[in-house]
Amino acid sequence: MPEITPAAPALVMDFVNTLDIETGSDAIDSPVALRRWIEQRLGTRLRSVDEAAWHTMIEARESLRDVLASHSGAELSRPALRQLNRAGKSAEIRPQWDDAGTATFEPHDAGAYGALGRIFSAVVTAQSDGTWDRLKVCWAEDCRYAFYDHSKNRSGRWCTMRVCGNRAKTRTYRERHG
Repeated sequence: MPEITPAAPALVMDFVNTLDIETGSDAIDSPVALRRWIEQRLGTRLRSVDEAAWHTMIEARESLRDVLASHSGAELSRPALRQLNRAGKSAEIRPQWDDAGTATFEPHDAGAYGALGRIFSAVVTAQSDGTWDRLKVCWAEDCRYAFYDHSKNRSGRWCTMRVCGNRAKTRTYRERHG
């Protein structure tokens, strides 16, 4: 039975993983590609995405990657936090109550900054429901893929043990046995 990642961390993970460091492919490598990703992943129709919004999204993605690395033992990046705070001003998230009295954070903007607001809202949800710390970045420097740590003791280091974990263990073995 496949392990299911909760919706809030899954959205953050999908956003961070729009850049595949190992292959160099970037699903949001242009404003047009970002618009397409927002439409496909979030179901939000946009006319266009301007350069400024695209740059903000790229910077936020890489800053989120740096923050997630701290969940695996890396030092928390203060510059990444500052960048996320700057990006958060553009996202304009505010509380919204439904008819049942349940509050959620919703973006004010309907464009790319609104999409960023939805991603940041997912971060807040994941932090409040206890799933945020399970969202990590692979230790392999040539990978840094965001993954959800399904292990009971929350000790996962690699996106997959079969690939990145095996490479690391093989490298360590070869270094020891020269």
